[in-house]
Amino acid sequence: MTFVTLISEYEAATLTAMSPDLLRWFVSYAPKQGSNRKLKLAKKEDDTWFFDKNDVIEFDAWLKMPWPSQDGQRPPVPTGIRREIKAEAGGACAICHDHKDTCEAAHLDAVAASKNNHPENLIWLCANHHTAFDSNLFVPTEDEEEFVRSFKTVLRRFRIMLWRTQHQVSHTLFIVLDNCAHLAKELEVAKTPEQVHAVEHIAKKTLTELPKLAPISKTDPKYGAYKLITDNVLGLVQSKTPLAEKLKSAAIAREDYVAAFGFVMCPLCGGSGRHEGFDCPVCGGDREIGKEEALRVDLKQFDKVDCPICEGEGVVDGAMCPACGGEAQIDRRYADQIDVKDYEKVACPLCDQAGQSLADCPVCGGNGEVDRRDLDQIDLKNYSEVDCPLCNGSGHYNGRNCPECGGEGRLQRRYADQIDLRHYEKVDCPLCSGSGHRNGMECQICGGERFIDRKDLDKIDLSAYDVVECPVCEGQRTLHGEECPACGGEGEMERQFADNIDISEYR
Repeated sequence: MTFVTLISEYEAATLTAMSPDLLRWFVSYAPKQGSNRKLKLAKKEDDTWFFDKNDVIEFDAWLKMPWPSQDGQRPPVPTGIRREIKAEAGGACAICHDHKDTCEAAHLDAVAASKNNHPENLIWLCANHHTAFDSNLFVPTEDEEEFVRSFKTVLRRFRIMLWRTQHQVSHTLFIVLDNCAHLAKELEVAKTPEQVHAVEHIAKKTLTELPKLAPISKTDPKYGAYKLITDNVLGLVQSKTPLAEKLKSAAIAREDYVAAFGFVMCPLCGGSGRHEGFDCPVCGGDREIGKEEALRVDLKQFDKVDCPICEGEGVVDGAMCPACGGEAQIDRRYADQIDVKDYEKVACPLCDQAGQSLADCPVCGGNGEVDRRDLDQIDLKNYSEVDCPLCNGSGHYNGRNCPECGGEGRLQRRYADQIDLRHYEKVDCPLCSGSGHRNGMECQICGGERFIDRKDLDKIDLSAYDVVECPVCEGQRTLHGEECPACGGEGEMERQFADNIDISEYR
């Protein structure tokens, strides 16, 4: 008999370090190409979604397995996950907090080798830092590479901290203090001003959360210890002590918390907070857990055993095993939950509806069959053709081919449902403030139209249009006794042009 433990979307978020928004996205969309697997929704109650805890754990583990990809290509990062890591970094580069218009998803472990698009393996970086990271320019030493990886952990745990509900406030304090301890270490290893700024940015946001934490009930036997810790913490937040000292004091308070509440070292990760490269599934990265909880941990459940589907081969019918992702072995806790019948092949319902195997079937890829486990994830209505919601079936938008349907006027419902019409609302151009002109000329962004689509706002970096000193003549207007060829004798130019000048070409 299988027992179902329902958890709210916020509890699921703290369990997986993935936001409620992303979890909801997984309910509607299958993230891996070639697979229809989605996250199962258990129930909705008012505005809150609930999941089966085991389903969430299994889905998270499946996301961490290698992602399928076409020969010679990287597995694409799904829209929902891109939005997730962008939000994690506050919409700008996680390192420099700038260049919103050039940011992209960077893999901590090279995607060519890891085939891993789990949010935990991704960080939002501007084009400069992404290129530098991939070229080992930004992280030339092992220590600095560790900085980027551990800073990603800090970003994720900051978000987990925000998802804790008020009834879990005592544990929330532990999470905040633990994040401060991580940040104190990050500040110590940060070597460049840019790294220091990145850590301080998150540290200040973390410390602002401490005054929001209310004491636990006075009837709790540990109330006295908890109240003493919170009073000390609030005192350090309000003090004018340097940020680094505040973080160290918070780290000490964390140890006081551990002692007061009788926490013990996690028996699985040995107090490191990490297990096989990810947050420890027992302590959730906290490093310590309650003594009673530690006694209930069955370490045998984390032993590696042969995958029951591929029987330890890593492949099934010449393709990567869908259960273990080609790893051949999985944790016993996952193997025990696998029903081999779920992986039996059955007729594709979309091909069956058409009365023939479709060569380009989006459900089965033309194979004519799908796994039995995928059947309840397939909604045939998602593949019916509907009018494009942006152009209302006309195929045209603002005098051009509709950008969503490509001018066809119709598209499958699954794509139509992803279109957010708010992205196409017209808003004042942020560069010309809706006037259509700037510095006496037609605005470079809106082309004099005065308005742009809301979806384009995030692509615009207004700092690129700041007027700065010409880097060639250094504001002198002349070079070698003649008018500066770079700025035309103006002595200044917009930053977007200055940043692309190779000064050596003028020497």
